Amino acid sequence: MKRTLNILICTILFVSCKQELESPTWEVDMIVPVAHANMNVEDMITEVNSQNISSSIDSDSLISLVFSQEIIDINFDTLVKIDAITDEQTHTLDSASFADVIISDTVTIGESINEIPFGTILFPNGSTNNIPAIPNIANEDTINIDASEYFETMTLYKGFLIIEFINKYPTDISNISLSLINSINQNIIATFHFPVIASGGTVSDSVSIAGQTIDENILGILHNMDINASNSPVLINYEDAIITKITVSDIGITEATAIFPEQQLTENLKEHSFDMGNAQIKEIGIKSGTVKINVLSTLPNGKMIYNIPSLKKNGIPFTSGDMIIPEATNLELTTFEFNFDGYVLDLTGKESRIGGDTVNTIYTEAYTFIDYTGELVTINNTDSFYSYIEFDLTPEYAIGYLGQESIEFGPDQKELNIFNKISEGTLSLEQANLSLLIDNFIGADANIVFNDFNTSNTITGQTVNAHPSIIGNIYNINRATLTGGGLPINPTETDILLDAKEMMEIFPNYINIHSTLYLNPDGEQNTSDFLYPEFPIQASLNLEIPLSFIANNLIFTETIDANLSSDDELEVDELYITIQNGFPLNSTIDIILLDEYNNIIDTLINNQWINSGNIDSENKVTSSSKSMITIKNTNYNDVRKIKIIANFSTASVTDHINIYSFYNLDVALSAKFRKRLGK
Repeated sequence: MKRTLNILICTILFVSCKQELESPTWEVDMIVPVAHANMNVEDMITEVNSQNISSSIDSDSLISLVFSQEIIDINFDTLVKIDAITDEQTHTLDSASFADVIISDTVTIGESINEIPFGTILFPNGSTNNIPAIPNIANEDTINIDASEYFETMTLYKGFLIIEFINKYPTDISNISLSLINSINQNIIATFHFPVIASGGTVSDSVSIAGQTIDENILGILHNMDINASNSPVLINYEDAIITKITVSDIGITEATAIFPEQQLTENLKEHSFDMGNAQIKEIGIKSGTVKINVLSTLPNGKMIYNIPSLKKNGIPFTSGDMIIPEATNLELTTFEFNFDGYVLDLTGKESRIGGDTVNTIYTEAYTFIDYTGELVTINNTDSFYSYIEFDLTPEYAIGYLGQESIEFGPDQKELNIFNKISEGTLSLEQANLSLLIDNFIGADANIVFNDFNTSNTITGQTVNAHPSIIGNIYNINRATLTGGGLPINPTETDILLDAKEMMEIFPNYINIHSTLYLNPDGEQNTSDFLYPEFPIQASLNLEIPLSFIANNLIFTETIDANLSSDDELEVDELYITIQNGFPLNSTIDIILLDEYNNIIDTLINNQWINSGNIDSENKVTSSSKSMITIKNTNYNDVRKIKIIANFSTASVTDHINIYSFYNLDVALSAKFRKRLGK
């Protein structure tokens, strides 16, 4: 403002000054506007930039104040959230197996003939000869049987040792006696005796070796073997052989250091039911979630695969793949976490299950393995494999039956700021329409009951209850539907209307609501329920107040910025206040000077009477009344704000007057500044 005045002063000097050797001095008085406020009813009543207050104007220009606020927003995430631990299992080595160990030894007829003096001369390869009886062709001969390809040592709680002789000599053999001995401790594993094995024949025998320990190097002691004479000349083929096959079968390991083949320890195919209250859910689309597979294994080569065929993304069932489990050195579990965002979970149980589909149930497949490493590892029957599964799934949607739930809301207090600028007085409204609009985005029926519903003015301590017909009444809420089985949702609307005239006449600053929602009050229906937690049941309060009222001492306040401080060159001589009242309301005005901290400096006007606008026979304002006030001899130092307090009353205490959109109250402040020029 001072910059504007300086420009104005310079202009005056430029036009008025004469070219003289000595400039004259004189005082200049200037009247300059310093503050202005033009207020309609909405400005006077509501907070600036209030997001939930607006106004509407009808065809006759009657203004109505409109207040809208959400009062109920239900979170249904917990209704179908899956947060559970399942599938706890312990597997021990006694469920492990070891493939049959098969070791062969071959002795050709050529090797036997080489043991006979002049044998190769007497019985050349490819000749035809009579073979004489040769007793003790083998006498305490040692056969080294190497099993290191399979194990280093193995203690068994079960198992069989099977020995098989295959005679491909051209003559019979007889009186075979054989012992198998551990090479390290020389313990006899088993002894076998076969009286005769015909040419081209096979014989076998077996013994239990449960409780024995077998080393990787086994000695076979062939105590005796006779070659029987041939009945006639036979073809001598040095490649013909006696084959000895040793098999360790049906192995059950107590402890072993071995190269274990990959083998499945367990197969656990089962259904798991989740506790979801009385909801019966068939399908869940997963918004976010994880499954954690927690495993503790003392095996040096454990492996697990976990499948959930009923959990799919883009039609592909979930599988964990191979989870290699490190050997535990303490009780700390190894956790494998999988993200299930965007998956669809079928909760009807195993496909083609006996008894048909179920609910709240998933089908899983858990497989545990000893993994093949190609290295020697030591395991024993005290080793174990422990696991459990953690589900933490938040749904994007759920389909099924949501159950019969009762959900209580409140008591809750919602701020009502439509009357924040009215500090005192009484108001008699012609009407006030309150609407509770309930939008149901859930595919389930519901009832809502209001246990309490009132407005309160916490400053005056007044409370007004809603009409008794509202409290305890059951309001039906119909279910929403989907579009073609999916989004978007077609919500239903339930509109509860009530007369809130008396509830608003106390200038409430709070609405107090206590309600109960009953989901599926009539139980399960033929149509499946659905729920998208992001689209719940919403309730909003909509208040419309046509400004037709009787007012008595209705006090409004407004504060405007105005810097009237004097300085060395410029000071306020007089202050002029012009008030134009375009309302059909008589008023008294107080104008108070404030500093920048809203402290009162002085009262310019106290209880100044302002006439209402000029009214015609229909109680409509045809023109504004005008009042002018002059203020002299006032110190304006430190003035930064001006507070206006207006007290309105209608002329009649029985007839309601209407407030139209073109009504306003205009307050203008002008100051006559005095400046001495040429000093």
